[in-house]
Amino acid sequence: MFGGGRPTPKFVVYLAGVLPCAIMAMLVVYCLRGVDLLGPTHGLPELLAGAAVVGLHLWEKNTLLSIAVGTALYMVLVQAVFV
Repeated sequence: MFGGGRPTPKFVVYLAGVLPCAIMAMLVVYCLRGVDLLGPTHGLPELLAGAAVVGLHLWEKNTLLSIAVGTALYMVLVQAVFV
């Protein structure tokens, strides 16, 4: 029998509630670590794409959709708009 009929330890329940947010925060820091605020675009493509991800996620509550749209928007911005 899986779990042996024992209750889930409290620290596992706590980690399950905290880790998704912590992992997303680490990913944001990792993605934005190379942004040059003094460069020609001043980090504007990253800011716009990040705002799109947050706005779409708050609206649709779909992580995969918001990340995909944010990535596509960022690529359009750096390839076509901020050349």
